[in-house]
Amino acid sequence: MGIAGAAGRTLVLAAAGLGWWMRRRARLAGLEEDFSAYWRRRARRPGELRYVALGDSLAQGLTARRPERGFVGLLASRLARSSGSTVAVLNLSVTGATVADVVRSQLPMLVRQGGAAPDLVTVCVGTNDVARTDPERFRADFRALCSGLPAGALVADIPYFPFGPHRAAAAAYSAICREVLAGFPALVAVPIERATTGFRPWELGTDLVHPGDPGHRRYAAAFSGCMAAAGR
Repeated sequence: MGIAGAAGRTLVLAAAGLGWWMRRRARLAGLEEDFSAYWRRRARRPGELRYVALGDSLAQGLTARRPERGFVGLLASRLARSSGSTVAVLNLSVTGATVADVVRSQLPMLVRQGGAAPDLVTVCVGTNDVARTDPERFRADFRALCSGLPAGALVADIPYFPFGPHRAAAAAYSAICREVLAGFPALVAVPIERATTGFRPWELGTDLVHPGDPGHRRYAAAFSGCMAAAGR
C-alpha cells in the first residue's frame, strides 16, 4: 500500500472512531436525562423512611439497565425490605459533579429538608476530581463536605480505576478520602476502592466506564455491608 493509500485508510479509521465516540456520547447524554427524570419523579413518591443520596453519575445509576438498578435504587429496596417500611428517595446527585459541586449545590438542599435527619444518607463523589482538582484543593473540599453531613452518613472513597492514565492519581485521591474521613468518626466510611478492585469487563456498562448492573451490585454490597455493621 502506498503512502497515499495508508493515509487514506488512517483517515477512514479515525473518522469511524470519531463517529463511534459521538454516537456513544449521544446515547449517554440521552441516558443521563432519562435517569435524572426518573429520580425527579421518584422524589415525589412519599415514604415512611427518608433516603437522601449525594454524588455524581455513579449515584445517578449510570449505566445500569434502569435507574432503580443503580446502587441507590438497590439500597432503597434493601432498606424497605429490612425495615418493612416504605422509603422516600431524594437523589440529589448530578452527573459530572465534583466534590466542590456537592458542597455548593447538594449539601444546602439536604440541609433545607428540615426536621429530623434522613434515615439514610449516602455520598459517592470524587471520580470527576481526579483529573481536574488539585490534591490539596480536593482535600479541603472533601473536608468541607464531611463537615456538613449528618452523623451516620455513609461516605465512599473513590472507586478503583481499572485502566487509563489516571489510575495512580485515583488511588492517591482515594487515600485522601480515607484520611479525611478518619477525622470524622460520626460518619461511616465505605471502602468503594477495595470493593471495585478487580472489576471484570462484564461488570461495566455500555460506555465501558460506568458500572453496569453487576457493577452496581458491587457498590450496593459495599454500602449494605457498612449499613449492617452500623446496625441499620
